Amino acid sequence: MAEVLFFPKPQSARDGRRTRHETLTELRVQKLPAHGATYYVNDAKQPGLSIRVSARGVKAFVFTKFKDGRLTRITLGRAGAMRLDDARRAAAKLHGEMALGIDVRATKKAANAPAKAATMQKAFERFLELKERRRRTVADYQTIWRLHVPSSLKRKAVGDVTSEDVENAKRVLGSRYRTANKVIVLLASIFSKSGRWADNPARHVERYREHVRTRRLSADELVRVWRAIEGERDWGDFFRVLILTGARRTPFCAMRWRDLDLDVGVWTVPAEWAKSKREMAIPLSSDAVRILRDRRGRQPAGLEWVWPSQDSTTGHAVNPEKPWRRVLKAAGVAEHATLHDIRRTLGSRLAMDGVAGTTISKVLGHVSPQSLKAYAHLDVTAGREAIERAMAGITSARAANTSGDH
Repeated sequence: MAEVLFFPKPQSARDGRRTRHETLTELRVQKLPAHGATYYVNDAKQPGLSIRVSARGVKAFVFTKFKDGRLTRITLGRAGAMRLDDARRAAAKLHGEMALGIDVRATKKAANAPAKAATMQKAFERFLELKERRRRTVADYQTIWRLHVPSSLKRKAVGDVTSEDVENAKRVLGSRYRTANKVIVLLASIFSKSGRWADNPARHVERYREHVRTRRLSADELVRVWRAIEGERDWGDFFRVLILTGARRTPFCAMRWRDLDLDVGVWTVPAEWAKSKREMAIPLSSDAVRILRDRRGRQPAGLEWVWPSQDSTTGHAVNPEKPWRRVLKAAGVAEHATLHDIRRTLGSRLAMDGVAGTTISKVLGHVSPQSLKAYAHLDVTAGREAIERAMAGITSARAANTSGDH
């Protein structure tokens, strides 16, 4: 088993144990467990190279060397993102430079200075360019950045941001815990790619404990929302069809006329916009078809998007959050409901009506059967019928006795 070394406090010679080194391998690094406190394991093959395991189990390669009574420690990269062989080469290079009298810490600091001096806005743009990502992932990052990161933080230099700044960004979001956690994770990633891995301001900002969201609109709330939509001139059709389809927001906003077959009542979601990355056929109810036919008749010929927007760079609607909040307020819905809660509401109502799971999957565009777990417990039709059959003799006898008393 690898000897565990704690820094900066060295092991005391009084404990009777010898300092041992472990020849690291990719598999050994992967299997190192979390122990509730940060610890280091030295690599026996490359002097100065260690693997650091945080209290939460996050692993990073670290170069550590004592020279002239001074400790130099430089984080090389996160395990998984950086290969062990690359970490060994980087450690060997630093080891050689220190032997020549080069101040490697000052050199690294100077190399990171331009990134730290850049604004958070520039750092975010660079972050998006560093790695090829799925179109949906990029869109999610851009939405989080645009809507939920304070403008004052975007203008601040990367090197000047503190943990308090990240805490403030979290605090502004109030009870929107899931969104706040997404902001923290995104900011942490931007800092780590901008020269602040070792002193990442977002690393020690505590995330909220998330609970599985089960918010569904009641039948009364749904009726009131439907009526309130009448007051939305620009967004009325959008919200009506969204309620009738239970679609995910991103592909729904990008709905195109050429993907609709209103004669058959089918909306074909292209693979590039579907969460499953598969082309999906979503059924349209007669009400949805009627609304869409009427809308097409009012729009100019040749228009690509069903929900066009002149304010969006994409050409179509992107963020209907403000009008949706306006609708909820007009409907008198006190507890906030997200657009995804609309999707959950449709699935739940189908389940409570005893609709088969395969049909619900077809309606909502699910691929994995795991998605049905959120609705399966709501189908009590079979259980109700079983109770009625089992208790039929008892209830009928009681009814007979009651009528005999009269």
